[in-house]
Amino acid sequence: MGKIHISQINLAPPNFAAIPLTKEKAVLNWLIEWVKTSIKSSHIQYGDFLPDKPKLAKYLGVSTGTIQNAIRQAEDMGYFDSRQSVGTVVRDPQIKEKKFEKTCSKKDAAAVLVKKYILDFKLKIGSPLPCAKELCTILNVGENTLRLALNALIQEGILEAKSQKGGKISRIYKKTFDSACVEKFPRKTSLAAMTAQKMKEYIIKNYKPGDKIISNEEFCTLFNVSIRTVNEASKLLNEQNIILSRRGRYGTIYLNDPQKIKKMKEREEKSLFMSHPDEKNLQKSYLYCWEKTLDTLKKYITQNHEPGDKIPSMKELANILNVSTNTVRRAVSMMCEDGYLIARRGKYGGVFILEMPQNAREAYTWLALNPDVINVKN
Repeated sequence: MGKIHISQINLAPPNFAAIPLTKEKAVLNWLIEWVKTSIKSSHIQYGDFLPDKPKLAKYLGVSTGTIQNAIRQAEDMGYFDSRQSVGTVVRDPQIKEKKFEKTCSKKDAAAVLVKKYILDFKLKIGSPLPCAKELCTILNVGENTLRLALNALIQEGILEAKSQKGGKISRIYKKTFDSACVEKFPRKTSLAAMTAQKMKEYIIKNYKPGDKIISNEEFCTLFNVSIRTVNEASKLLNEQNIILSRRGRYGTIYLNDPQKIKKMKEREEKSLFMSHPDEKNLQKSYLYCWEKTLDTLKKYITQNHEPGDKIPSMKELANILNVSTNTVRRAVSMMCEDGYLIARRGKYGGVFILEMPQNAREAYTWLALNPDVINVKN
């Protein structure tokens, strides 16, 4: 499998002036002829990636949109298989199995809507469909999307295109189809969800809770999808508490905690007396330094201070906890966001304890908000 370069193309571009076809149709015929002759002469192989569409468009002297539509039609005929952000590969039209697993596209959804229209209006074999412009309005789909869907249905043999006077094309209902496919069409299935399921199965099979799993880039190669798809799939698995993603060297950890309610987990993490994650099942390596410091800082506060107290400065805390000042500042900032500490400026400024869960009295809250009337510890 390799990338085909423009210099490897040994078939001259079509002469559009001498061909009584639209540019899109002419390019489609050219692509099919080029694939057949190049495969036969071993200039390319099944599984090779096409050149980038803009480069191919420049070589043929057409727009990128024309190339894209021609490739989509050739894909319906079995000559190519494409995936967004990955590329388009040449495939053997005799083999049904595709290189990339795909979810429903706009074109697929539009094709199902056309089938549903045929069923709803009980069209008989030989009946013409409304013109493309009218169908766009009826089905609420784009003109280009509908045209690709109609071409796909023509390839399936469900519709037949007939030319009329003035160059207009009429689509005729030609062959019946399985109505069950309309009802079972997976409208809400996304590629990210499909990839998330595959990732989940792979992780459970190959890792133990607490292990650091492979990177998203490696998942891209493993499942032949784009990095964007893997990132969306990872987000879904994070929301399900299957994995815990961290930036940089911390990587992504396999949690295997799908039953735990996310809101309860967040509430526990915000608790000043949160116990450390189960060290038997989780490695500490997945935590940032400030997260480890946050746990230590909470313990230090509960053991040495009371609500309303002013805690030591960032530099003093860094020395006490044996970490950097920036790390302490981040941990303190998180406690301020969670409502346990409050930072005040000015002559009597500093960071004060606002709330202690086991001793949450309104008086302490009032004192913490009015530090000028309390005896601040130095």
